[in-house]
Amino acid sequence: MSQSIEAEPKPRVRSATKRATKGARWNNAVSGADEQYELKRQAVIAEASKAFGRHGSQNVSLDEIANALNVTKPALYYYFKSKQELIYECHELAMKIGLTDQMGAPAILHDFSAMTPADRKKITARRRKFDLQLRNIIEEGIRDGSIAPCDARLAVFWFMGAISSISQWYHADGTLTGDQVAEVFIRFLADGIRPQAACPTIS
Repeated sequence: MSQSIEAEPKPRVRSATKRATKGARWNNAVSGADEQYELKRQAVIAEASKAFGRHGSQNVSLDEIANALNVTKPALYYYFKSKQELIYECHELAMKIGLTDQMGAPAILHDFSAMTPADRKKITARRRKFDLQLRNIIEEGIRDGSIAPCDARLAVFWFMGAISSISQWYHADGTLTGDQVAEVFIRFLADGIRPQAACPTIS
């Protein structure tokens, strides 16, 4: 990434969130100023997510993120008001894309310490909504017979706890890829609540 960020702020738009999952661009090959602004904002989120995922948000400075993007630290403030806002946006992206080697999502999802109380409140509300949706899925499966009778609340606590723990032991350069871990966890989940379950193994 050789170009520096523009010196003036651009109007914000809300339409480019999905593009971050494909890798943010940092060039002028876009249709207009609004898209340039949003793509470069997503590039900052992507780089920060990787850094926070590897080292923790408390151990990564805005200077380091700016250096990785070959821009100045003051330039980042055209895209984010503070590091706390950037941390929140990284968490939002991680919630949308889930576990990936590139983004370090598990560690980001586990780290609330540097967020503002208002952002923590929003995240808590979103997680509560997500929890209720998962419970509904479990309960529907119990009703139609595809899931063995169980306490839906505890079932969600169980597998979400397992997923949350990934950040404590998973390393992208380890023996398993993120896709392999996801496959095994899905098999554990399915076989763990299905009648006459078989024990999952890593092939």
